[in-house]
Amino acid sequence: MKRLIITFALLFITICANAQTNQCKVLLDKIAGKYTGECLNGLANGKGKAIGEDTYTGTFKDGLPDGKGKYLYKNGDLYQGHWLNGEKSGKGKFVYKINSKKNTLTGYWENNEYVGVTPPNTPYRVTSTTGIMNYKVEKSTSTDERNKKVTFSIKSAFTDFAPSDLKIEKSSGQINQLGKKFTIDQYFSPLFCEVSYTIVVADTRKQCRFIIEILDDSSYSITLSND
Repeated sequence: MKRLIITFALLFITICANAQTNQCKVLLDKIAGKYTGECLNGLANGKGKAIGEDTYTGTFKDGLPDGKGKYLYKNGDLYQGHWLNGEKSGKGKFVYKINSKKNTLTGYWENNEYVGVTPPNTPYRVTSTTGIMNYKVEKSTSTDERNKKVTFSIKSAFTDFAPSDLKIEKSSGQINQLGKKFTIDQYFSPLFCEVSYTIVVADTRKQCRFIIEILDDSSYSITLSND
């Protein structure tokens, strides 16, 4: 008899918990269906899972995805990363398919929009890197705007080299060569710059491409490495 009473008590607690969960609202329409997880004042708060047209698993705040979570779209696309007030915001990874081919976009989002591989609100923004193993962007401490410049160093086998097919496209400034380094002098911000060249890897020519936006009036040193 005692065991039966305990069983009914546990069943009652479970029903109440489920009823409370079902009353917990998710305010993002495409995942507003079934919700299981933590709740506060009738809204999803804390860790939970919401299933609607799409599915979200992660943290919520006041009924919206907020913090870190995984969002699965109905077409199979997947975003995994940070959220703020129901929008993709911060570092994340987006996996999607085009013509049955899987693609991955990694970087930073702001207001649901992809803004590049560097965080927003920074003095520069790297928007694309192809065929380049590593890169380093260093800002000069000099405040002399009259002598501002962007210096590029390209390394292979850990030494500087100047590709014969190097191409530098820029929105302003003048290109000069200093030994095996290249500079863009007296540019105007914002500066859009695209560097492209090829290198030989295992008897195969590899296309390299680097795109950066300089958003302030400072000097920069940029090192591109293929090692």
